[in-house]
Amino acid sequence: MRSTLLLILLSFAIQIAAQIHVLPDLEVTGESQVKIYLYKKALPYTHDSLPGDSISAFLPTSLPSPQVGEITLLKNPVRHYFHAEAKSRMALDAEYRYIGINAQIRSLGAGMSLSSPKGNLISNHFQARGNFLTLSGEDIATFLKYYNSDGKNLNSEYGSAELYAYKDQYKAFGYDVDRVSTGFTVYGIKQNNMSQGLDTWGMDLNHQSTFRFPDVDWGNRILLSTDNSVWQSYIETPVNFLEKASLHIMFDGENFLPVPGFVWRYITDIDQQFSVSNNPIFVRNTYDSLLEKYRWVGLKSKGNKLKHTLIPINISFRLEDFQPTTQESFLRTFMLENRTQLAVQELNPVTSINPELPGIAATDVFSNNSTISASFGQGTIVFDQTLSLNLAYLSDQNWIRAPYQPLLAAESQITYESYPYGGELGLNQYLFTVDHMQRDLPEVVDLSLEGRYDFGRYDQIYLRLENILGASIRPYRTLPNQGFSITAGIYHRF
Repeated sequence: MRSTLLLILLSFAIQIAAQIHVLPDLEVTGESQVKIYLYKKALPYTHDSLPGDSISAFLPTSLPSPQVGEITLLKNPVRHYFHAEAKSRMALDAEYRYIGINAQIRSLGAGMSLSSPKGNLISNHFQARGNFLTLSGEDIATFLKYYNSDGKNLNSEYGSAELYAYKDQYKAFGYDVDRVSTGFTVYGIKQNNMSQGLDTWGMDLNHQSTFRFPDVDWGNRILLSTDNSVWQSYIETPVNFLEKASLHIMFDGENFLPVPGFVWRYITDIDQQFSVSNNPIFVRNTYDSLLEKYRWVGLKSKGNKLKHTLIPINISFRLEDFQPTTQESFLRTFMLENRTQLAVQELNPVTSINPELPGIAATDVFSNNSTISASFGQGTIVFDQTLSLNLAYLSDQNWIRAPYQPLLAAESQITYESYPYGGELGLNQYLFTVDHMQRDLPEVVDLSLEGRYDFGRYDQIYLRLENILGASIRPYRTLPNQGFSITAGIYHRF
């Protein structure tokens, strides 16, 4: 009898131990290129959970394949994606994508962005894209772009064709080569900005890869361009007191910069860490990115070249605290960071030959930014708050203030989610901003409200009220004010 009772208790204990246990959400991030993520997981693993699993790619390939009868949600897969939104300030954006055509053709899509905030200003952006997978495992992305802008004595046309290839890892001479990406772009631009003209075409070849040797990584990023070429190379290795230490060489034809890089990290708790790092990088500047930011802008006169930005000093002191969302914890995340940067040849708006439109010039910018952000809440309501103090100066122009960068910013947002309803209330304040002539710009108090409704799993409509208080928000003093507007949009998947 005693043996039978023990056998029953043992069986019951085994059943309890075999139940699924759900772990709390934990996230640990920092400046390391390899970030640590601990995610909530259901154990044991089932193939039914795979489609919605954000880390499914890291599961062992030795796991048994599911039987055909187990897959019930993929009989009628959703392959079409459509998003459109219209603004009361005469703007229309739309995108369509066809997904999962076959194993090699991942998706095809097209989009447009039309804007006419004033009668004499018209800007049309069109784009087509495709995503493919080669038989050898490379991810391929293609883009075709055409941008046209008219108004205020400006006519601008831009067109480009872009091809990008990426693969996680190759083998070369017995060593691993990781994060291999290569991009090729052909572009042409023609502008008439009053008496100033620009009519040119060019090519860019952008390559990035990292060779993994024993105890040492060798990374390269090369940008060969008809405008301005850049080369960055580094060697990186772990040392006793640092997570990583590296030496970077940066060269753009004018500046030769040898700079150290490093990452030091102290794990204070399972959900908290403090890190200090310097991560030198360079930023590729393109004509299309400038046209997307300003739309109406005089880019360059004949003989000028588009500069790329080197950031040799990129030092961060960062404290992160990620609390599991439980009944005992109302704080979700907390981050405190101070970042010091030196950006060589950063592109900023300046006065052009056209008094109504900005021009673009490369200047050196030294900045020190202190940011504190926190997220609070549980369940249906979350509150996010960010405060930022940004001291930015043009170091090559007698240390005057960097234009259009607020000294103080406060951003607040309350998010409500209770299916099928959702919404956001935001209040952003930007203080002590100057324009390109060092004149003070008015304080910005931007109040916005959004509501949305989900139809089933795939469709959503939303309505957003932006800049309800009618603050003066401009990317450049003489460009149109982004005043109060009403935006209506729809997501449709079928």
